[in-house]
Amino acid sequence: MTLERQNVSPDELQRVNKIRRDFVANVSHELKTPATSLKLLAESLEETLDDDPVQARLFAAQLKKETERLAHLITDLLDLARLESQETVDRPTLVDVRGVLMSVLARMRRVARGKEITLQWKRFGKAAHYTVYGDETQLASMFTNLVDNAVQYTPPGGRVEVAGGSEGPEIVISISDTGIGIPEEKIPRIFERFYRVDKARSKATGGTGLGLSIVRHVAENHGGRVTVESVLGEGSTFTVYLPRA
Repeated sequence: MTLERQNVSPDELQRVNKIRRDFVANVSHELKTPATSLKLLAESLEETLDDDPVQARLFAAQLKKETERLAHLITDLLDLARLESQETVDRPTLVDVRGVLMSVLARMRRVARGKEITLQWKRFGKAAHYTVYGDETQLASMFTNLVDNAVQYTPPGGRVEVAGGSEGPEIVISISDTGIGIPEEKIPRIFERFYRVDKARSKATGGTGLGLSIVRHVAENHGGRVTVESVLGEGSTFTVYLPRA
């Protein structure tokens, strides 16, 4: 059923249509950049393949990097589209949040070591268990995005700490870093699609501008929420609250 046939006010319909138009425009812009780069790199590779093998290998490496960036963007777009089509998890199962976090941290430690960053797990409070009703894949995506962001935006020699515990009926997971921080005036917008605090740095690290939007939708689909506290130049803390099973 379309929005026009539902009981939706003209103002709300206009707002939703504007969101759709903006989303299409943003997607078109984000896809155009890597697509153009791929075309130029392919042409350059073709021209140097016979005469300059060394330069050709450099172009091939850049071509691979741009292809990976495009694949990452498409994956995030598909994930976000699927999450936005849901208000809750379709087929929730019991998920051990601590187990999901341990798997994420095991994968991310190699990345952290490569940047000379200490990645730590710290339990706090008296959580008898870390079980929620939800989707394990979605939760893994949410925590991967948060830990990856913390690592990417923390300078070498810094620290990322993941802590877990409980507050009343909720499981609380916090991801803290000693990174570059977020300007106070930009914090209200960081969960918007394609919004980047530092566009140049985000592009350099392969960021798509969709990670935090995915985080917000996963938390909300599980009946939870996510908050952020940040001090520019000192670091940020993202905290996820999920209702405990």
